[in-house]
Amino acid sequence: MKISNLLDKDFKIIEKKKIWFIIPACVVAVAIVMMIVFGVTTGEPLNLGMDFQGGYTVSIQLSTKLNDDTFDMYSNDVKDIIQNLKDEDGNNYGLKVAGIQRQGKAESASLYVKYKAAPGADDNKMNDEINPAVEAALSKVFRIVPAVETSSTSYTVTYRDFPLVEDTYNKKVKLIEKFAEENGISATGFSFGENKQVITFSVSQANEKFASGLAEVLTINDKYSGQAKKGDSISATVSGELLTNAILAISLAIVLMLVYIAFRFEVSSGLSAIVALIHDLLIMFSFMAIFHIEISSTFIAALITILGYSINNTIIVFDRIRENKKSLYYKNSTATFVANQSIKETLMRSVNTSITTLLTITMVAIIGVSAIRVFALPIIVGLLAGTFSSIFISPSVWAMWKDRKRKSDPEKARNKEGKKAAVA
Repeated sequence: MKISNLLDKDFKIIEKKKIWFIIPACVVAVAIVMMIVFGVTTGEPLNLGMDFQGGYTVSIQLSTKLNDDTFDMYSNDVKDIIQNLKDEDGNNYGLKVAGIQRQGKAESASLYVKYKAAPGADDNKMNDEINPAVEAALSKVFRIVPAVETSSTSYTVTYRDFPLVEDTYNKKVKLIEKFAEENGISATGFSFGENKQVITFSVSQANEKFASGLAEVLTINDKYSGQAKKGDSISATVSGELLTNAILAISLAIVLMLVYIAFRFEVSSGLSAIVALIHDLLIMFSFMAIFHIEISSTFIAALITILGYSINNTIIVFDRIRENKKSLYYKNSTATFVANQSIKETLMRSVNTSITTLLTITMVAIIGVSAIRVFALPIIVGLLAGTFSSIFISPSVWAMWKDRKRKSDPEKARNKEGKKAAVA
């Protein structure tokens, strides 16, 4: 079906307002359920980031030992160490790792770790007791993991940038022989490379379990192979101020938009637009809650961005509603009919504008780095929610308001509309 043929049909969007109201209500209901689930299982209904909950960072410099093959291993080790850290009495501090990023390459490669403040711990306790304990515990992660290459029944074990002394070599040979025996095979023909970094040997037969577990068996624990450095911190007091300021910024933006639209159009249009904006905010928060995505200051920036974008689409619809109300053709028409016609006349403009923006921000989310993706994903959800609300929610609320007012006092409503038409 051609789009032109679709637009020739009579629109009955306002008459189906119950459907448009039920859809976002279901999304919010799912979000509430997921918040309850996350609250019970993790103790955090919403995944509030360090910006709003307070937290600390530590940089773990691993140099050439950190590469594509070892990143997951080191990340998991760091997460386990921090989240299982206990005090002198054996009580878990309750630390939560908020994120682990890989920074730099080769000699400058490191892990940048963000973790939230321990529940109930003030800044003094974190700085004097817990953070030093974290840095000390992270010495366990400094390991030298060899690269293992296999060709049929021949194995080559390489310790990159870490020459082995003869005593260490002999210990590793014994470990290999023991591990091979445990897997029902024999290892022979050991040789030590000239650069003291390579061990080669052969086995009696191929064994998948032996090959997969060999690197872990030959890993060397070395506290001198890396370094953990204390990073930045955001105190609980500062994070509370950030949250308060974020709420104030969003509230002020909504109030100013209400004043502008009420002045530019009418109070009912302003209130209907605000309902649509609240819908967009709820949908974006629901998305973050359902998928337990971290809520940070970047998300607040995305919220405010969508507020400005969504209100633009809504104003387009209300501008057409105002023009249609002045037309003699719609003089005796109901608000529902006027709203339907106005949506029909502005539909393609709203959809095309949203699709253009959506394509751009989607590409940013796909090819962008993680920091940009955190901003782009809520924007995509907000764009979809804003387009939905400007077409289905705000005109429906406006029509419902006007038609109800017309039914309650038809004479007054007609006189008021007549005066407006005369002035226009």
